[in-house]
Order: sequence, then C-alpha cells, then structure tokens
Amino acid sequence: MRLFTGLALVVLVSLGSVGCTRQQPLAEEVSPVELNSLAQKSIFFGHQSVGWNIIQGIEETLKAQPTVTLTIRQAERIDATQGPAFVHAEIGQNYDPLSKLQAFERLVRAGIGDRAQIAFFKFCYVDFDKNTDVDQLFTAYQQTMADLSQAYPQTTFVYVTAPLMAPEQGAKALLKRLLGRNDEALANLKRHQFNERLRRAYAGNAALFDLAALEATYPDGTLCTVTVANQTVPCLIVEYTDDGGHLNGLGRQVVAAQLLKFLAKLD
Repeated sequence: MRLFTGLALVVLVSLGSVGCTRQQPLAEEVSPVELNSLAQKSIFFGHQSVGWNIIQGIEETLKAQPTVTLTIRQAERIDATQGPAFVHAEIGQNYDPLSKLQAFERLVRAGIGDRAQIAFFKFCYVDFDKNTDVDQLFTAYQQTMADLSQAYPQTTFVYVTAPLMAPEQGAKALLKRLLGRNDEALANLKRHQFNERLRRAYAGNAALFDLAALEATYPDGTLCTVTVANQTVPCLIVEYTDDGGHLNGLGRQVVAAQLLKFLAKLD
C-alpha cells in the first residue's frame, strides 16, 4: 500500500511538468511580397498525412491574401505548359520511410528534376518506431539526396527534419513513462536521433527546413521536451495538435507560414 501511495504521489507531482503548456503562440503573417515571389517558382512537395495538414495551412494562408495568385496543384509531375505552381503529391506509404524516399527519387527522375526549381519531401512521425535503424535510414537518405543534387544541379533540394509527436497526457501515460513502457516516447527518441543526424550533415545549408524544431519551439525559445531513456527529447507542442501527431488549426498555420517564408528566400 505504501509503495502504491508513493508511486501515485510521484505521478501527481510529475504531471505538473508534462504538457509543455505556455502562452499560446500565433502564426506569423506571410507578406504579399513573399507569396508573389513563390508564385513565380515551380515547386514540388512529396508528403503524406501531416503534409496534407501543411497544404491546408497554405491554402488558408492564401485565402487571407486574395490579391496573390499562387497556384496549388496536386500532381505527380510538373507540366511546363501550365506555368509556375506549388505542386504536391502523396508519395510512398506511411510506416515505410524507404518507400517515400524511393518514390521521391522516382518522381524526380521521371521529370520533376528537369522542371522544379525547388523539390522536397518529408517523412511522417509514423515512419519511426522504437526499432527504427536510424543510421541505415539516414545513410540511404543522404546518398539519395546527394545523387539527385548531382543529377539535377539546377534544382534546390530541401532537407526536412521528421515531425514529432506530443507527449501523452494524463496519469496513465506518465505511469508508462515511469515504468519504461512508453513505446511512443522511444519512437520520438528515434525521430530526434534522425533529425540530429540531418542537422549535423546539413549545418549551415540554407536548404535545411527544421520542421521538428518549429513544432517543438515556443515563440520565446522555450522547448517542449520529454525525458526518454535518460535523454531530453523535443516533442510536438500540445497546443499544435488534437490527436498527438497531426497538426490542428493553429499548428498548420504556424508551420505553413514558416514554410512559405522559408521557400520564398530560396534561390
């Protein structure tokens, strides 16, 4: 009984540090100048579910700027006769990161590489679990992106960190963490390890879009973090999601705005 009471006390005390709740952040406004710059570029974005959240955020941003004409098109190729556009498509399968890497390479070599000024894709949070071989995945990623950059020097390839998940909430979730049984927290560790490899490899590269850092960082610079295997690991800000992984209205507005501003600055 004493053991149970002590454990319950630990859970209750620790709950105060879970959730990363701070002042709710707001999305930065994207200027017409930035949007007009993007409207002149041919861009390809490969994605799955979180990508759809971002696309929705972009479309919402455009609705607030009715004087800007930025074409958003879903397609697996860029049609040179249709003019500049932000083209996007679902690639690969969730839970299989290599399928996304291979699909992106296939589409780039099938014509996108000859027409896109900017091309990129992103993994999803579900592409990582506690058993992911981070070194193997990153080696394949880095080699593929290097090969594509060499084959299509006129295209700027963007490197995107993997999105995160928010910490599970409540006493049950905390108890799992205390007992070392939180597989999702271990998956977040794998995402973080991959992202750290990406940051080191492309440090100083203007084409690195740090989606994970954006998801985990409040406007005042404070990080949302959890402790996993005695390591401090970034996590998705809880105010940015309704289900722990996908971006809600606020989350997609914040990410979409930062992505548009980032792309507008690229050559």
